[in-house]
Amino acid sequence: MVLAALSLCLLQMAALSGATLDRIAAIVEREVITLSELNQVVALRFFARNAGEDEDEFRRRVLDSMIAQALRFRDVERFGAQDVSKDAVEARFKEITGRFPDQATFGRALIEQELTADEVRALIKRQLQVEAYIQERFSPLIFVSLDEIEKYYRETWSPQRRGRGLAVPPIGESREEIRDLIRSERLGAEIGKWTEQLRARANVDVYAYR
Repeated sequence: MVLAALSLCLLQMAALSGATLDRIAAIVEREVITLSELNQVVALRFFARNAGEDEDEFRRRVLDSMIAQALRFRDVERFGAQDVSKDAVEARFKEITGRFPDQATFGRALIEQELTADEVRALIKRQLQVEAYIQERFSPLIFVSLDEIEKYYRETWSPQRRGRGLAVPPIGESREEIRDLIRSERLGAEIGKWTEQLRARANVDVYAYR
């Protein structure tokens, strides 16, 4: 809270002096997330937009994701962040650029946001380091039994496919797909609980999403 008050005081002093300073979107412990950083992440489509999501909903979700990422990376650093391959970084970079109509549009977005491609790659690397930590920490703890797969097949997977007018293959042909779905759901739940615990222990102040 002291840091937040100090940051706001500096902003007020800058306004009185006529200096131009970035606005604060959020403070996570001692890490400041500025509004321009939020704008950069939004403009570069670092996070895919959900169907039917309006601009305000999207910006709030992106800021919440940036806060969660900051909290998670603090925990990752405590245990030593893993290195990630250049191929993995480039694959995610290609995924992000693919959200633009063409490379020229992506290039203009970089210029407008005063970023370089290598700076985007650095953000990607940090994201992948968190994902690698999550896989190492949580994935070995998730076990899916055959009974659970059969129950999911009967009660969830098959009805969903029928509801979409799709054929329902025999369970023998779908077992691994269903196993992956269950694992993904449970991993998401574990990540959610972990992030909530991190946020409960940290000082997080949110000021603006625009």
